[in-house]
Amino acid sequence: MDTEEQRLDPRRREAHPERIVVGDEVFIRNDVMAGAYGVSERSIDRGDRDGAPFRFIGGVKYRPKGRYDQFILDGIQEGRPRPPKRKRRRP
Repeated sequence: MDTEEQRLDPRRREAHPERIVVGDEVFIRNDVMAGAYGVSERSIDRGDRDGAPFRFIGGVKYRPKGRYDQFILDGIQEGRPRPPKRKRRRP
């Protein structure tokens, strides 16, 4: 009988560190960052089209903690909300 455990793929995301320090910036793995904000990875990835900072390191997406926090703060909306659109009447 084969009692040997199957070797896990070293390319898996979980095989990479959760945090990487480069210079003064701390990069946090994308799934860990999503968990910290209480959202899914898919939700956090929606910000990429709006310019959310990220970097691939070793094929795994990391986000710079300080810059991503600033990105979130820059997205705060202020002022009066727009009135709802009025429905058009058919002629």
